[in-house]
Amino acid sequence: MTPKKYLEQVQVLEVKINLKKDQILEERTKAESCTAVLSERVQTSPCGDSLPKIINKICEFENDMDKLIDEQIDLKREIISKFDKMSNSDHIQILEMKYLKGNNLVEIAAEMGYSYSQIKRKHGWALEEFKQFI
Repeated sequence: MTPKKYLEQVQVLEVKINLKKDQILEERTKAESCTAVLSERVQTSPCGDSLPKIINKICEFENDMDKLIDEQIDLKREIISKFDKMSNSDHIQILEMKYLKGNNLVEIAAEMGYSYSQIKRKHGWALEEFKQFI
């Protein structure tokens, strides 16, 4: 696996986590629309018996999301431990900003006071240095 693909796993997990959040919100909206109305003689629900199924889905999505979050945390720890082995602080900062914080190279250049082309070049060198540790 290339260093870039290895580091991009953090962002892939972030996308998957956000997808699970959206699914949870969608199911919660469904659950909120399922209200039971009690009266002396009749108990009705516009969702019938699907409320327990919706709650089950919410629980499944939350469990899946928890696993993804745990996986992302473990991966970030692993990446940071590899950053600790690197010697160039600019390289560490560029990789952290790009892959852990989600900044693009233009934002990184502005933040660090370099031109875009310098950051693009340094990014390549940073990936080369990081490659030693994967």
